[in-house]
Amino acid sequence: MKLGRAALGLLLLAPLAVRAVEPISLGLALAGVLTGYIYPRLYCLFTECCGQKRSLSREALQKDLDSKLFGQHLAKKVILNALFGFISNPKPKKPLTLSLHGWTGTGKNFVSKIIAENIYEGGLNSDYVHLFVATLHFPHASNITLYKDQLQLWIRGNVSACGRSIFIFDEMDKMHAGLIDAIKPFLDYYDHVDGVSYQKAIFIFLSNAGAERITDVALDFWRSGKQREEIKLKDMEPALSVSAFNNKNKSKCRPEALKLTRTL
Repeated sequence: MKLGRAALGLLLLAPLAVRAVEPISLGLALAGVLTGYIYPRLYCLFTECCGQKRSLSREALQKDLDSKLFGQHLAKKVILNALFGFISNPKPKKPLTLSLHGWTGTGKNFVSKIIAENIYEGGLNSDYVHLFVATLHFPHASNITLYKDQLQLWIRGNVSACGRSIFIFDEMDKMHAGLIDAIKPFLDYYDHVDGVSYQKAIFIFLSNAGAERITDVALDFWRSGKQREEIKLKDMEPALSVSAFNNKNKSKCRPEALKLTRTL
């Protein structure tokens, strides 16, 4: 917008120069200013655009987590710090990767919804938020090669269109190892992969893997007479390192683990 004003200002201050410009050339120049700097901003006032939402508010995110997510003190703290720190960094070195573990009903999908809504007005319905369910979108092991190619093309195409794309993968414990490995190149410390930067993208993995061990740790604290709020992240890490990925769908993909514990 500033450049557009500057260009119009120069035209007004130099009438002689304007007369020397052909009408067609002048019209094209003004059209370029309007199209390149003004129109996109007007357009984004009426529809959702990539990265056009107001800056992520730490206070608003914390309020949503406190008022909507209960019994998950570890999740609240880690999500708040990880998400706000990542969004606030203009040049992250790698995508933000969160892995949420716990039984069905512990809030994994709900947390994903809260995250999406705090970044895009459309939340899970945004054109820039993409949800995959293993048993729904990748049901047949015989088609794994096709799924891998399609998934990589989908991620590459959408990040090319919007660097701040969000990808949510549900039922990771049921996903074929080959598909998980197909995602891994997008998660590492690469400036570009095939000419595309994924450093501002967000990947969220939801899994039931490790849920039993998480419950065991919570029960041990309860039996010891301790409050669940006394559970620290370090108390959960050994439990998940043993069991979270100890299933038939093992993979080399190891996103940073964030644990959701069931309310007792």
